[in-house]
Amino acid sequence: MTDRPPYRAAVVAALVILAGYVFTLAPSVTFWDAGEFVASMKVLGIPHPPGTPLFILLGHVWGNALPFGEFAWRTNLLSAAFSAGAAGFWFLLVHQVLLKLAPGHERAVRWLRWAGAGAAAILSGFSFTNWQNSNETEVYAVASCVVAAAGWLCLRWRDGRGTDRSSRQLLLIAYLLGASIANHLLALLAGPAVLGFLFVHLREAPNLDPAERKREWSQALVLAGVWVLLLGVGLGNTAVAGFGVILVVACAAFAMSAGNLSFAVAAVGLALIGVTPYLFLFLRSPQNPFINEAAPGTWDALLAVIRREQYPPRSPFDDPTFAHGPENPGRNLTIIGLQLINYIQYFDWQWARGVATKVGAFPLRTLVTLLFLGLGLHGSLAHRKLDKSSWWFFFALWGATGLGLMAYMNFKPGFSVGFAQYPRGDQHEVRERDYFFVLSFVVWACWSAIGLTEIAVGWARRLAPTRRLLVFGTFAVAFIPVIANFKDADRRHGPDARLAGDFAYNLLNSVPPYGVLFTFGDNDTFPLWWAQEVEGIRQEVRVVCLALARTDWYIRQMRDNLERDFNPATSVPYWRTAPAVKPTWPLHTMTDAEIAAAVPQYLAKPVEIGFGPYRTRLDSNTVVYTEDFVSIRLIQQNFGRRPIGWGLTSSGKYYGLEPLLLQRGLGITLEAKVPDTADRNLDFRRMFDAPLDIKATEELLTANYRYSELMARSAGGLETTAAGIAQTLAMPFTQLAFHAEGIGDLAGVVRYLEKAAKLSTNPGVTDALAEARARLKANLDSVLPKSR
Repeated sequence: MTDRPPYRAAVVAALVILAGYVFTLAPSVTFWDAGEFVASMKVLGIPHPPGTPLFILLGHVWGNALPFGEFAWRTNLLSAAFSAGAAGFWFLLVHQVLLKLAPGHERAVRWLRWAGAGAAAILSGFSFTNWQNSNETEVYAVASCVVAAAGWLCLRWRDGRGTDRSSRQLLLIAYLLGASIANHLLALLAGPAVLGFLFVHLREAPNLDPAERKREWSQALVLAGVWVLLLGVGLGNTAVAGFGVILVVACAAFAMSAGNLSFAVAAVGLALIGVTPYLFLFLRSPQNPFINEAAPGTWDALLAVIRREQYPPRSPFDDPTFAHGPENPGRNLTIIGLQLINYIQYFDWQWARGVATKVGAFPLRTLVTLLFLGLGLHGSLAHRKLDKSSWWFFFALWGATGLGLMAYMNFKPGFSVGFAQYPRGDQHEVRERDYFFVLSFVVWACWSAIGLTEIAVGWARRLAPTRRLLVFGTFAVAFIPVIANFKDADRRHGPDARLAGDFAYNLLNSVPPYGVLFTFGDNDTFPLWWAQEVEGIRQEVRVVCLALARTDWYIRQMRDNLERDFNPATSVPYWRTAPAVKPTWPLHTMTDAEIAAAVPQYLAKPVEIGFGPYRTRLDSNTVVYTEDFVSIRLIQQNFGRRPIGWGLTSSGKYYGLEPLLLQRGLGITLEAKVPDTADRNLDFRRMFDAPLDIKATEELLTANYRYSELMARSAGGLETTAAGIAQTLAMPFTQLAFHAEGIGDLAGVVRYLEKAAKLSTNPGVTDALAEARARLKANLDSVLPKSR
């Protein structure tokens, strides 16, 4: 092709997509990994394995360079920018295909190609999963941009074959593949797509010069060896890396015979340079940043991070609902069927996620899904006829990041499917995993755009010249996902836009100054790290994540981390005048040997445990886990010396200390003495294993806590995670309503249930509120004089 690529049009397309992302961008921190990533970017910390060092470094520079917006908004914008960049590359990739579908330089033809490429940018950018990934701080936007850039470099290599420029483009691909390891391995799955493109094109269009033909094949084979080597490095798999080394040496020997050894050396060198951000983990960890997951300050620890040894192992041959090992019964057809259903479910979400209307039992969204299924198939077939080598890039990428990834990852049944076969919650994934397959959906979006364009070109050929402008109406189909996904992908305009940050603020402010706060999972830990490290909120609170307390490195860090000062300005008014004595002792004093010995075990006989003057007992045959050893020691050494609390989300074990517990708002604290049953300020119904401090809870809930915009707009229609957190915020209001009912305060019952109903989607709360209102009205009618 001699046509110059339409870079300006691609930039315009990217800017349009970016504008859409900015309009829907999360204004602050979001749930799941984002809080950990944002906090790590701020303090140059080390997030969960594999550490994503390139992403953290990019975010740190980007977040500190932008002079406007809060830090989390800036890092959210980083994702948006990379996703918009990817959309620009998809524009260029699809445009090159459309040059063969609609050749020529007439203005109308150029506009037709631009419309088709623009449709690819819009459909890929605003497919549901990609849109959601682009509105928060996550690694997938960078990965998508790397893959799209690699695809574009493949096409530029093809156009410049035989020139020095083409070799440089392949070397840049080698660097991008290496760098992708330090962000997320998803981008490394571009390898099969790149190799498929190169091999197919070299076979379909061989160079007429035998020496040049051998040189080109040597470059493609070197790139294949480099990819295998990088795959081994990225997985931390010695066998695969070793095979990669052998393959690289063999390919380098072939390249040397073709007079191209310098390319092989440069490709390996650039790929390995791309991996070097992992040195950041090795160098930064010994400096003890506040977030230092897995402490990769030694080569063994760094390798463990790369291998993700922190997580339970699973192979593609396992039954994922069982632990990996010799007793695992193995993957079965039921699991595979549910995984396929999950992928189909996620595919169905991409085009009209927000359409919930049904005609009878038939969901209208299915019609949209069938439309894009047909368009994608049509576009894929047209693509294959037009440009076989680039079709192989798309097809290999779609297969590797779709069904191939499904087969390799071997997820448990999804968060919303398979409960008839697997009824227990622990047999399912803790969240929807659609984001893993995002690139396969992007490929389908591009094929759908090609299909749209092929239809438009066919109509244009049949229409009279004066009516050919009508074919541009075809591309209105591309805006269906923009409209139908907006409500579900938007993170800015919903009532929960700041819910993650407000929940973190509330939870941290549920314990007294210098308190210890036990949490358990990602969503009651990572937003707290963001609040402390980015916003400086209640930094003196020692957050103890019980899930991480199963690891030796985290237990050591709890012991060795220094105490920070209580800043009343970052606290809610309730705690600003509370006693605040900074501890001068470590959180616990477990030695490294004791930490190593704290392995899960059964108790052969009952064991008595002392907590200050109190004695409790663990019965025989009780399973004591690593986090139990840590919790017990921590409570023993801080009992009566500093506040100790559990969040309502922590699923905490109290080791027989229930009589000493007291709930205030979202926190349950350990008291120095048993609460007085005669205290009328306490409700002893123990909904959360502790009596409720009525006065403190009411003050925290009504004058101190934050609720995003839920109190003004209610929690109806929230996605699952936000709805669960909102439900947690509603529980103390429900408890206050129960207490008000117990003392005959019907007005109080209505007042508290009205607030609970704003936060909770539980129909029982709505029903109770309606009943309380009716009772209150009946009481008022019975005492007020009737007007004549």
